[in-house]
Amino acid sequence: MHNLPVELEREPLIDALFEVRVNLWSESPTSWADIIPGFLVHDLGDGASMIRLPAADLPFPVRQQDPNLQYAPLQRIDWRDYFISIGDRNVVVSCKLPYPKWPKFKAAILDILTRIAKLDPQGSVERYSLKYVNLIQETDFASQIEKVRMSVSLGDLQVRDQHISLQVHEKTDHAIHIYNIITGAQLRMNDGRMLEGIIVDIDSIHNLSAPSLKSLVPNIEKDLETLRQENKSKFFSCLTEQTVNEMGPVT
Repeated sequence: MHNLPVELEREPLIDALFEVRVNLWSESPTSWADIIPGFLVHDLGDGASMIRLPAADLPFPVRQQDPNLQYAPLQRIDWRDYFISIGDRNVVVSCKLPYPKWPKFKAAILDILTRIAKLDPQGSVERYSLKYVNLIQETDFASQIEKVRMSVSLGDLQVRDQHISLQVHEKTDHAIHIYNIITGAQLRMNDGRMLEGIIVDIDSIHNLSAPSLKSLVPNIEKDLETLRQENKSKFFSCLTEQTVNEMGPVT
């Protein structure tokens, strides 16, 4: 899709998040979750509040040895339109709904990273990512599949009205983009409404090697904008023209 919409009148977005991950030395006795949450709550002010998450009850050595727990959120801060989750080796900034749009989201990401960089926490940055999860509403599998530009066959089976859970990795010059397509998804909204449809989830990962978060932050905005535009382009490339028109694109 050459001319991407600036926004959509009927937004299918159900989740948007940014994550930065660092490499900590194995002998390190501390983690980001030990030092960042308290500082950040105080620095943010403005009604920011923090809750401790279940993974924090596990001992640090156990979390470090289990790959499934190394990036588990341990503390979560509720601040304005965002949640900030902190693990041993990562920070995740996610949006509350309704989505505040990219300019505000980017500003919040840069603000939070700048605040954390003042601490100069140990650890070299190994990657950061943007993930956008969209649920396009339809009831039956066939109608859901027709919403996306996708043709799937396996042996003699031409997939038209079956359940699909598909993941594809695409490497570009700037990033690795992970596409997740899932039919038959259901989501209960905060107002009690139940949504059903096809998930189109694009996770865009920028791998790098920066000695610290403090050294990365002054130069991240341009590359972050590039990553967002690639992610957005990948999403719209997955949709049929009719699907995009149904969302009310504003150009």
